Amino acid sequence: MEQFDVPPTPENYAVWICFASDTNPELCETLRAQIEGGDGFTESVNSDLFEQYFQWKAIQDAILESGNLMSRELGAVQQTLEAAERDTVAYGKALAGATHELVASPDEAGMKRLVESLVSATARMQRRSQALENKLQATSNEVTQLKSHLERVREEAMTDALTGIANRKRFDEALRRARRASDTDKSPLSLVLCDIDFFKRFNDTWGHQTGDQIIRFVAGCLTRHSQEHHVVARYGGEEFGIVMPNTDMAAAKEISEKIRKTVESKKLLRKSTNEDLGNITVSLGIAGYRDGESIEELIERSDANLYKSKTEGRNRSTGDEASSQSAAA
Repeated sequence: MEQFDVPPTPENYAVWICFASDTNPELCETLRAQIEGGDGFTESVNSDLFEQYFQWKAIQDAILESGNLMSRELGAVQQTLEAAERDTVAYGKALAGATHELVASPDEAGMKRLVESLVSATARMQRRSQALENKLQATSNEVTQLKSHLERVREEAMTDALTGIANRKRFDEALRRARRASDTDKSPLSLVLCDIDFFKRFNDTWGHQTGDQIIRFVAGCLTRHSQEHHVVARYGGEEFGIVMPNTDMAAAKEISEKIRKTVESKKLLRKSTNEDLGNITVSLGIAGYRDGESIEELIERSDANLYKSKTEGRNRSTGDEASSQSAAA
């Protein structure tokens, strides 16, 4: 970790201990490729590695724990139901016996014994019924809490820790869902990929914490200008994606331009020293879903338009029609 300038955080230790012990082949392969590529281990890369290889384990562990708790609760309910069934059978026998005794011994003493027996049996049934009701209510409360806990864990597993927006897993899920909806009701679907221009230069000049500040700022701009039903996600590193259901290319381009202009117009200062960070800009690629194409093809076209924006000077948005809008001179 010291050799590659990886900060000694608990999350980073977890990743690198796993790498050193060679316990996860996929993680080891990813790390080796990162080392050989010489791209370095920025905070965003470290966060992505932890999220990819460890955060889903957390939700799996939570599901397993909840399953065990649910099993214990259901077992306790079953025992209570079995006891209630035994008491019901006993109560039925008591009623049958009372009927027989009523016929066989209609005298006053017999009636008194009969009434006492029925009162006692009925009291037992009432107590058992109340115990069963209490147990079922407690189990219902426990199940509600477990559902709430699982939803919180799932939300955390689908959220990027640095920015608070959706992570890559939620992006993929949202895009699949939006594509299915578009195929079903023939509604428009647009995809925007966005990349921070010259981000590595900012990172190298100002450090990882300032780089994280820039990433959070851009994520906020994307969220502010996107619509409520859009899914804004950190696609990876300094790249973002916006899944736009029920949004045609014209609307997607308009939103992309608002994002670009907002980022460009904002003056950012380094939090620790109040130094001017210079001009922050983004490049964007926009693609509209074409009936029947795969998700991979849609992402590929959006990525190709993003690449076009970058090669043509950056700080612009490029859509399917090969038209691009640049920052005003």
